Amino acid sequence: MRIEVTLRETPAKHRLTASRPTAALYCLSAVVAFGVACSNPDDIPSRIDAPAASSPSGKGIADVSANHQNTTVRWNEIARSLVASHNTNGPMASRAYALVSVAQFRAVLATGQHGAPLDAAIARASANVLAGLYPDAPTAAVIDVALQDDERFLNGTPQGNGGPLAGDAIGAAVAQAVLALAATDGAAGANCPATPPTPASQFWHDDAVPPNPQPVLPCFGSVRTWLNLDLAQFRADPPPAFGSPAFLAGLAEVREISDTGTAEQLAIVNRWLDGNNTLQPPGRWNLIASQLATQHRLDAADAARMFAVLNIAMMDTHVACWDRKYTYWEIRPWMVDPLITTPGGRPHHPANPSGHACAGGAGSGALAGFFPAQRDSLFALGDEQGFSTVLSGVHFRFDVDKGLAIGRAIATNALSVTDLADLLGGP
Repeated sequence: MRIEVTLRETPAKHRLTASRPTAALYCLSAVVAFGVACSNPDDIPSRIDAPAASSPSGKGIADVSANHQNTTVRWNEIARSLVASHNTNGPMASRAYALVSVAQFRAVLATGQHGAPLDAAIARASANVLAGLYPDAPTAAVIDVALQDDERFLNGTPQGNGGPLAGDAIGAAVAQAVLALAATDGAAGANCPATPPTPASQFWHDDAVPPNPQPVLPCFGSVRTWLNLDLAQFRADPPPAFGSPAFLAGLAEVREISDTGTAEQLAIVNRWLDGNNTLQPPGRWNLIASQLATQHRLDAADAARMFAVLNIAMMDTHVACWDRKYTYWEIRPWMVDPLITTPGGRPHHPANPSGHACAGGAGSGALAGFFPAQRDSLFALGDEQGFSTVLSGVHFRFDVDKGLAIGRAIATNALSVTDLADLLGGP
């Protein structure tokens, strides 16, 4: 399957400005909590709406006890914790979330029923994929404890056809097939050697102290995508040329923000930073999806489909974004103007497009497809995530616009796949 994507710039209604960001920037904690009111809720048009009474598919409430978390959501939380504890970088984190989510969705397809067999299959598939991605003793202990907890719960539920043992076997087979796909997706070679173009004054270059000449994952753009994307389309419309009027205008905006930054803007930077030992920018959308799944009372099967669409969109977006980064090697703002401050640190890879914006575009676009009543709120969060990198002095606005456009275009295509079961089908 080959999917064609049409890029569209972010609509003006969703854009942020340096002088007047949306009100959601000032109550982000409340927004992400979904339902916690801000100090003046009438002034917060981007607040997440109240959850619907049933799941998008109409199936209704979760198929597990109120005393036990939705199994799909629970193992997504474990995946996020392992991404953080292993200091997985953004692109590789998007891949980890995708592999776990695909395994969960395949387990649903292979089991074909609800109850203990389904939950056991999702748990085992998730556990084995995570064990394959993080094959160290501490991770094995975490996974073992989580599986034991699931086993104690499932042994007390209606068993269904074959009970937990049958589901466990299905999950193991699913994980084996997903890990076999992962072994051939090209990610093992993503950290290939790379030499930036010259002159260094016009392109990204190593300015780390101490020196670190190897940028982050120069060949991640060669990793196989789930949607079989034609990555060349995302290289169209190059960023403004160094020294051009558009480039200089973008640079001036970053410098102005750097010179006049406010406490609120710094708080935005810190809220969206997601640097070392965190769930990473794509993990932020898995957290938001988990909260939405719980509040909308999705069952484990519906949640697995949602996470699969979300995470194949985000992984494919990171592949497209990294391919573009190392096509143009765009210089970072502080490399041109040393007076620009970078309170959130300095990413060690080229600028265009913004990785945070790529995650925000894909994450908000995918979740808006499942929760259309909350589209504007979700898009506002995606815009904020992207624009936080302009506020932190590490990106130009045109880097953010491009990342949001790429992410939302790929999310639209992930949502439009009618044969998702065939695309991500069973072992």
